[in-house]
Amino acid sequence: MQNSTDKPPDAELSLQGVVERVTYQHPDSRYTVFKLRPERGFGDPDSLFSALGGSVTAVGTGPEVAEGLRVRLGGSWSRHPKHGRQFQFERCEALPPVDREGLCRYLASASFKGIGPRLAERIVDRLGLEALDRIHENPNTLVGIRGLSPAVREGLANTVRTERGTRELRAFLFGLGLGPWYVEEIARVLPGNAEEIIRNDPYILARRVRGIGFLMADRAARKLGLELDAPERRRAALLFAAEKAAGDGHTALTETELTTRTHELLGVEGVTSSLEVDVDTLVTEGELVLESELIPDQRICALPALFTSERELSRNLLHLSDAGPVRPLADEGRLEHAMARGGLALHPEQCNAVLGLLAEPVALLTGGPGVGKTTTLRLVCELAQATGAQLRLASPTGRAAKRLSEATGHEATTIHRLLGWDPIHHKFQHDTRNALQADMVIIDEVSMLDVVLAHHLVKAIQPPTRLLLVGDPDQLPSVAAGNVLADLIDSQRVPVFRLTRVFRQGTSSLIVRNAHRILAGEMPRLPGRGDEPADFYFFPAKNDAQAAERLLEVVTQRIPNSFHLDWVKDVQVLSPMYRGPCGVDALNDRIRASLGPAEQEMVWRGQTFRTGERVLQTRNDYDRNVFNGDMGTIARIEPSVPRLLVRFTDKNVAYEKGELTDLQPAFAITVHRSQGGEFPAVVVPMVTAHAAMLQRNLLYTAVTRAQKLLVLIGSLRALSLAVRNVRGVERQSLLRHWLVDQRNV
Repeated sequence: MQNSTDKPPDAELSLQGVVERVTYQHPDSRYTVFKLRPERGFGDPDSLFSALGGSVTAVGTGPEVAEGLRVRLGGSWSRHPKHGRQFQFERCEALPPVDREGLCRYLASASFKGIGPRLAERIVDRLGLEALDRIHENPNTLVGIRGLSPAVREGLANTVRTERGTRELRAFLFGLGLGPWYVEEIARVLPGNAEEIIRNDPYILARRVRGIGFLMADRAARKLGLELDAPERRRAALLFAAEKAAGDGHTALTETELTTRTHELLGVEGVTSSLEVDVDTLVTEGELVLESELIPDQRICALPALFTSERELSRNLLHLSDAGPVRPLADEGRLEHAMARGGLALHPEQCNAVLGLLAEPVALLTGGPGVGKTTTLRLVCELAQATGAQLRLASPTGRAAKRLSEATGHEATTIHRLLGWDPIHHKFQHDTRNALQADMVIIDEVSMLDVVLAHHLVKAIQPPTRLLLVGDPDQLPSVAAGNVLADLIDSQRVPVFRLTRVFRQGTSSLIVRNAHRILAGEMPRLPGRGDEPADFYFFPAKNDAQAAERLLEVVTQRIPNSFHLDWVKDVQVLSPMYRGPCGVDALNDRIRASLGPAEQEMVWRGQTFRTGERVLQTRNDYDRNVFNGDMGTIARIEPSVPRLLVRFTDKNVAYEKGELTDLQPAFAITVHRSQGGEFPAVVVPMVTAHAAMLQRNLLYTAVTRAQKLLVLIGSLRALSLAVRNVRGVERQSLLRHWLVDQRNV
């Protein structure tokens, strides 16, 4: 699915010129310091000459450079406390020279493997200053040059061809207003003749290139001469609006809502034709699905993958639940025996849930914190296993799977691992024709489950295998599209066992009590001075800046000193938004600045990576089995590649070059990304600047992520707003309608 943003992750600057002097280059890490004389037109050289005496200090990690080599650098300006202003580069590439000496240095550079200074001179002696043009036109001109093996000759010709293609693509993209950051990414996702592909369909940039949305692709299309009311433009906007809605969690939109969103993208002057005609065209071409019978008097538009996932998910769920009566795996006698053996005294509500869950082909267990879900689920597993039943347990994320395993004493995995993702054929190994072999499949944290993954899961379960789903419907819904848990409950087509009684161990915790107060629309109880030590605190702040200052103090000083927790490992900051002084981005910068020096450090596209730091995976990568929301720690850095190794809960994963954009710092993360995880201590800024995101389910989700300590910092007004706001953004989905649709009966 496309990225809805319209800017690169980082604003990369370009600097081009000739290397005057190499001051330092580490032989292993390739960390390099050199003086660069910028060429006019690159890096504002006139002001640089007057300010810095005509040369610039460049620092970074890259290929070996030599005096006289022309290079283009990509990076940003920084100021060293001792050496002053420097250009910190993350990208360094050799450029074709303009004289004989430069051409020899260029051919002997790291860009051309197997060619040293002497061999470079022989090539220039034979082919002259037009050597690169002649090699590009006819690689056979290299035949007969002493010391040039066939393998090196072929590599040289390929590199010349690639370098020229990259330069031409760069010039084309610059003309469209696309900066240097995009060249490598576009060449990667559009191999072959990228320029021709973009000229034929400029909106492919929005569909395929991360960081480019409709507006940026639209500007490129306009520069290529596309008219404002061109059909291609209208249809691209419709698809972008549909995919943007999916990114916001919706699986479908009414046709009216879709066309309204599209009009906002196109502008008033951009549409003189009926968008409904374009919708019909996209339906005919298979780009959209139009459903007019499911909801009375409504024409519903959906992306085909989401439409199919919801419809098939409903059919497979009903197939499971309507497969006929199943044998109960326990009765009251066995339950009482298990309770006596474990020294447990269950509430009748829990007993009813245990017996009901073991007697249904498909069932839901729900409830908030402290109501005994863990005890209930552990007994379900124990009683089922006592009958010889084979159990398979899973959760959407590695963090949640680890918690499920600890809670039940049974092995648990991620859903992706349960279904067996095949990276070669890009599909799950288990499906309708190769169902999971188990008597009962138990899935926890179902509130996180998006509709596509739910579809793949349920179609891999066939009768008589039972399905038990566990989740808290009051938490935030999944990051990806769908409203699976809420739709299942609302449909009333699946038995739901909801636990509501808070037990003694829960009533002693302010975290648990306040979570339930928040759900009831009541302000949380905040301990005052002189009260007994608690696990829930509120620190007032006059404004956002003070809230950010206090948060840093609480995280790095108060919590370690008062609660003896390691703030680097045990404390998680959760913010409703990315922007602002109390947003994720600014808080990560402030918290990371408090760290001491790291053993290893690397800068890539303006982002600094340091060993020992927490990072978050920001998209699903099925090939490497890491998924949106997975958190890990940087274990090792290899700047010369560049590459880093991230240690996740159950595996180590290497990241190189473009893959590094999949990671972001994780000392502070959004509340949405915290789903499925629990942390010893959680700190949450509560400021009115985040009013657009302050909702009851968001606050409740944040509070219930804390195991031992929860700290809110900000204003009571913002806290009250979050408690009272139940509107939020209602997700538009079709699963509930499909489950009750008579065509499925």
